[in-house]
Amino acid sequence: MEYKELITSIENKKYAPIYLLMGEKEDVCPYFIDKVSNYIEDHFFEDETAKDFNFQLLYGKETSIDQIVAFSKEYPMMTDYRLVIVREAQDVGKIEQLIEYAKNPQKQTVLVICYKYKKLDKRTAFYKTIEKVGIVFESKEIYEDKLPAHIKNIAKEKNFIIGDIAVNLFATHIGTDLSRIDNEMEKLRNILPRNGEITTQIIEEYIGISKEYNVFEFVTAVIARKEFKVYEILNYFSANPANYEKTRIIPNLYSAFYKLLQYHFSVNKNEDYLKSLGVFWKDIPTYKIAASFYTFSKIVKIMHLLRKYDLMSKGVNNTTGIKEQELIKELVFQIFRV
Repeated sequence: MEYKELITSIENKKYAPIYLLMGEKEDVCPYFIDKVSNYIEDHFFEDETAKDFNFQLLYGKETSIDQIVAFSKEYPMMTDYRLVIVREAQDVGKIEQLIEYAKNPQKQTVLVICYKYKKLDKRTAFYKTIEKVGIVFESKEIYEDKLPAHIKNIAKEKNFIIGDIAVNLFATHIGTDLSRIDNEMEKLRNILPRNGEITTQIIEEYIGISKEYNVFEFVTAVIARKEFKVYEILNYFSANPANYEKTRIIPNLYSAFYKLLQYHFSVNKNEDYLKSLGVFWKDIPTYKIAASFYTFSKIVKIMHLLRKYDLMSKGVNNTTGIKEQELIKELVFQIFRV
């Protein structure tokens, strides 16, 4: 079941006896699993008195299968349902032993299993049993072209307005870590009014992402072959290591050159095609010009360089122990001279 569909069913009080919320991507799964479980907890009971008697919150490292089953088999008081949420369920020992309860769950209990950073094997009897009697939600990887929409949704949920440039700052600086993006926007609640706009100035002042010196502008400068600007941004990164996500540089460069490669293969080399690749509108002229001097053969060589330096940044074949900042400088030097 998809996220919006799941939330809608909970809004309409169409409950399943068991919910399995799982995912293994560290930057995505906690966000959606927490969003769903928190939404269920916050909207399940109509008053706090009923919640006091009928809600049980458990944590994987501190609970056992017997405790989960015991709390789940209790009957509700003063309301129709009990709610049991197991957070960090991946830490419950031998969780597959819940299969006996799953085969015959208490109809007046809603059991929510939050299984993070891992996925249950879909071939197992335990998974198949939950899938049959309950609902499985899998928090999946977010691809680059879908990230801006997710960032806009987070802003909308917090009653903020956000433009495309600000969205790109978040996307290139933070990436798919939706929990961090959510937390950064949460900081703005005491600064911006309801329906206030998250501008690049707001981001720079309160979140610390420079609108001039960020990974997004760095990549654009490389594509445009603006060597002075590239090294100016790299010097800023060196002086302000806490203000940028260094692990985002090579992946974003790779993504940009891959878009250029796709552009070379396209039949219709127009603005709409570049937009469909996720190129921001203000950078479309830059990409069109870049395609003339970054030929197909050059891009292939550059992508080989990017793979090589990505491995070196992770310690593979980095025999001299060059630090990542120096590796990036060396990499762009090589790119400009391909």
